[in-house]
Amino acid sequence: MKRNLFRRALACLCLCAVLSGGLCVPARAAGFRDVPAGHWAADAISQCVTQGWFQGKSADTFGVGQPMTRSAFAVVLSRFFGWQSSGAYYQIFSDVPQGAWYEPALRACYEHGAVTRQTGTYRPGDAVTREELAVTLIRALGYGPIAGLAGEDTLPFRDVTTNRGHVAMAYAMGLVSGTGQSTFAPDRAATREQAAVMLSRLYHKLHPAGSGETILLLQGSETLPETADCTTLVLMAGTLTGGQSAQLSVTLSAAQSAALAQKNGKTVLLGVTGQSGTLSADTKSVARLAQAVTEGGYDGLYLDIGQPANDNGHALGALVQRLRTAMPDKRLYVAADAPARGQTVPDYTALGKAADRLVLRLPAYTVSEAAVPVYAMEPPETVYYALSILTRQVSAEKLSLRLTTEGRCLEGNKSYAPTADTRTAVLAQGSTNYSDRYACAYTQSGKLTLWYLNGRSLTERQQLLRCFGADSVCLSTGSGTLSLTAE
Repeated sequence: MKRNLFRRALACLCLCAVLSGGLCVPARAAGFRDVPAGHWAADAISQCVTQGWFQGKSADTFGVGQPMTRSAFAVVLSRFFGWQSSGAYYQIFSDVPQGAWYEPALRACYEHGAVTRQTGTYRPGDAVTREELAVTLIRALGYGPIAGLAGEDTLPFRDVTTNRGHVAMAYAMGLVSGTGQSTFAPDRAATREQAAVMLSRLYHKLHPAGSGETILLLQGSETLPETADCTTLVLMAGTLTGGQSAQLSVTLSAAQSAALAQKNGKTVLLGVTGQSGTLSADTKSVARLAQAVTEGGYDGLYLDIGQPANDNGHALGALVQRLRTAMPDKRLYVAADAPARGQTVPDYTALGKAADRLVLRLPAYTVSEAAVPVYAMEPPETVYYALSILTRQVSAEKLSLRLTTEGRCLEGNKSYAPTADTRTAVLAQGSTNYSDRYACAYTQSGKLTLWYLNGRSLTERQQLLRCFGADSVCLSTGSGTLSLTAE
């Protein structure tokens, strides 16, 4: 049965943790003698035992205050992610014998990158340290490469000198906290309840209560798929031009008019684009925007104009605040360039307060001299940096990530948006690969390389968004959009 590409994309965005593994000691979700009512970790312990990630140390004790061993944490982590080791036993560490109760789980953690072989021994009976907990969780999520870049990011803990990027990421995501305002105690043994709390925090981030918001941008030349799954539809039909006396022009295509008339339970916004020169729009221009939204029967406005750079950030914030006042009962979404590593960070605070949603545009990552020319759209490392900065200024629930779903062609020194025919030809004739480094698919055909996002790409970005408490993506529509099925 033919399924709509957006329905399949949304299905791919759901991260599934298959929880497995039997308990050697019958354990209970509650009633442990060493977990009194009101204990700070009681809820996390109850969840971990109920889900089957943890065992009790005995039938009626959890082992509060006892260190979490490295072998036990490998078992817990494999259960949390639903990992199974592949194939028969093979030796990874000299001190992990065949038949050890934890060996299959440790092997699964190794095969999934959560555990690495930096020395010949694993020290299974040693207590896992707080630093090792953070490192293992970040690796388990697949963010080891990002951690290498995050080592220079701001971190309040002066006692973290090794694996700084991993600790910084775990701290930015809210998975770990310090032992003081400026200390983390990285070498201190982690207790069983501390490990339970960290896993409980991660689980709630990866499995939010709501389904999130999917925003679809419908250009005038595109046709909306009949069963497109989205919560918010943006009709890109408005253009704002001019300076002090900016003019607004709204022209709906037949497909956009039909989408506005039908709605089908979706929130429909008027999409308006413009140049930075219109940021100084007078009160009449703001009134024109508000009037177009109201008279057109829209639920709100999607504004893609300017960016919060150092020279115009205040102007954009002021414009959005005036629009908020003019449309108190309408939805107000604003597209803006996300902060980039190595650049001065603009102030997004005013935008975050006035807008209902801040849709982030991220630059592509390009490497022309590589063996395979790279054009990675919204790579995880740039998504991480933007979220780590923005969540200090804007509520995570207001953030959305705009994804480049149409792909990009590289041919020699040329980079261009491919036509539908070009995409079809390359995908049919070329060899398809997936870059774990950039979480992008690419296909080569002769001298031409096509980079694009597929279902796996979307799943990885959605996971990263959820780690920060955000759960919204913004996609384009039309015949030019590549299939977003899982791979």
